[in-house]
Amino acid sequence: MKSVNPKVLFLFIFIVVCHLLFNQTLQLHFDEAYYWVWSKNLQLSYFDHPPMIAYMIKLATLFSNKEFFVRLPSVFCATMTVVMIYKSAKVLFGQKAGDIAIILALSWPILEGVFFITTIDSPLFMFWSITVYCLINGFVLDRRIYIYLSGIALGLALLSKYTAILILPGVLIYLLLSRTHRKLLLSVDIYFALVLTVAIFTPVIIWNYQHDWSSFIFQFKHGVADDKHFNIESFSGYIGAFLGAANPFISLPIFVFLWKQRKEILHNNAKLFLLSQFLFIFIFFAYNSLYKFQEANWAAPAYIAGIIFLAGVLSSTNIKWIHRYAIGLILILLPVVKMPEVFLPRIMQSKIPSIDAFMGNKQLYRQIQSNYLKPDDVIIACNYKVASRGWYYLGKQVHVLDGFKNNSYHFWNSDLKYPIKEALYFCEGDGRDNIEMLSKYFTLIKPVGIVKYRDSFVNNKLYIYRLGN
Repeated sequence: MKSVNPKVLFLFIFIVVCHLLFNQTLQLHFDEAYYWVWSKNLQLSYFDHPPMIAYMIKLATLFSNKEFFVRLPSVFCATMTVVMIYKSAKVLFGQKAGDIAIILALSWPILEGVFFITTIDSPLFMFWSITVYCLINGFVLDRRIYIYLSGIALGLALLSKYTAILILPGVLIYLLLSRTHRKLLLSVDIYFALVLTVAIFTPVIIWNYQHDWSSFIFQFKHGVADDKHFNIESFSGYIGAFLGAANPFISLPIFVFLWKQRKEILHNNAKLFLLSQFLFIFIFFAYNSLYKFQEANWAAPAYIAGIIFLAGVLSSTNIKWIHRYAIGLILILLPVVKMPEVFLPRIMQSKIPSIDAFMGNKQLYRQIQSNYLKPDDVIIACNYKVASRGWYYLGKQVHVLDGFKNNSYHFWNSDLKYPIKEALYFCEGDGRDNIEMLSKYFTLIKPVGIVKYRDSFVNNKLYIYRLGN
């Protein structure tokens, strides 16, 4: 990135460093704790998702399990995603487009989330952006070696999250529509590249084969509705999230320029490739949202190609306000969201959505450790979220019994010896359903207390029970 505009490079470095500093101030989100638990139980794959994030956390936490190190993979992946978006824009449209692409990528709210929350989307975004870069070089710029590299990159993306498979239909659409590159469909290179993809993805296939294809089935049912009942609320929610969560100064201009340049696109391989990727993913999830709610982050990788396209368009025009307004909006919102104690009045601080996922949980588990936990206790939680934070902050294995929402925890109960003599159980609520479920395992179910933590941001509590037989 030696040729990057110095101001753009400074902005990039500044935002990365700010995230490194900020990431030390937050406790782990339950998803981060869950994937940290994965890293302590390495497998070929997992019930919920492929294994890449577990391997990355394992590597980052070899010497320390502090929150900063658990989040290092997210900063690395987000940084590399920006770099690859820059390189793709530059190789297609020139240096000016590359600079604009950096600004737009840093203005992308979901990527800002990737910078400080370590989830499966972290490696997905990185390997998806690498795959797009290799595909551009291989299928648009005719650099044969990159066709094979794209197969490797796609395999790594699939090891991160199953939705990476959606890259392939976009490539097929491009090849069918491109007059100059349609012939590649008959080339052996593309099929050898796919062999590389499958070879890299083999560990996930083996795990699923060994576990009755449970992960594939779970994710398919999670994303696709069984009953095709039209749901306008889900559809409108998806459209709003797709446009709004991506920053309207990015999403709306993409669609505006797509319409304005619709006649040119079929004759411009670069734009045709990018929009084939962008539109297929947008339409795929739009269709599914007609029948079932779709998470905003599921379609988010479409914007990797979308941002490259928009950067190319803006670099060939004198329009400067779009990317300036986009980054301006983010630079205004980020301090407010990440440092609400400085920028928001006290009365509004507790209204921030989901901030309780990042604060006040360590204090709860310290109270449990000091006041309730015995050395020989089997520790049990009501779901994988509570269990994962407990495992992380207590430093001891926490179980989620079969019948509860346990996800991958089902595979880590093999060391339990029934009947369990004595155990400590905690959950966010004291719901009757949970107690009935516990009664299948224990004859003694005794409430012993509630641990609480409250400040201007959060009001967290856990209900504690002593269990026995």
